[in-house]
Formats: sequence, C-alpha cells, structure tokens
Amino acid sequence: MWNSIYKFGLSDKEIEEINERLWSEETTSTNCPDCNAEPNKKHWLGCDVEKCFVCGGQKIQCNCKTNKYHVWDGMWPGTRACYENKLICCWDDSKDWRFDFNEEARRRISL
Repeated sequence: MWNSIYKFGLSDKEIEEINERLWSEETTSTNCPDCNAEPNKKHWLGCDVEKCFVCGGQKIQCNCKTNKYHVWDGMWPGTRACYENKLICCWDDSKDWRFDFNEEARRRISL
C-alpha cells in the first residue's frame, strides 16, 4: 500500500529535503520513455505518455477534440505539480520516497 509522507511524522525540514532530492533526480532532461521525443520537441503520434490538454488524461485514450499537443519537457507529466505541492509517498513503510503521481491525478480530476 502506498503511504503519504505525512504519515511518518517528519519535520517540515525533512520533507523539504526529500522533496528537493526527488526534484533534482527527476529534472534531468531525458527523451520521452515511450516515443523517444527529445526535450522541447512534441511527442510522436500515439505516445502513451502525452497528456490531453482538455481532460489531463492520456491523449491516446481520451475522446477530447483538440489539435493542441504537449511538448516533452524532459520530465514525467505531473512531476512539477508533485514537487510544488510536496506530494510524496512510499510503499508500505519502506521510506523509498517517490513523487505521488496518483494523488496529483486525483487532485487534478477533482477540480
């Protein structure tokens, strides 16, 4: 089970340090893991990673009518929102910290 970092009673300073470490690990620009788009280039048609501008879901699975596309910025979608909102989790009590993309999606959908 995934647990929020806030379950562990860490200080604000400890949470900030973990958040900064995760950010530095995640912001190393790489090509898209699905379509291999380079940073600052658009995803290839049918990319599993590209998000829809309208609904925020996977562009290849939504039925939204839009010609807009996302440019790959070198980071997994939602990374910036997780960092800004300190959305961090780990599996069980492992303290192997990760950005909480599931919580980011829940918050985005509930808006």
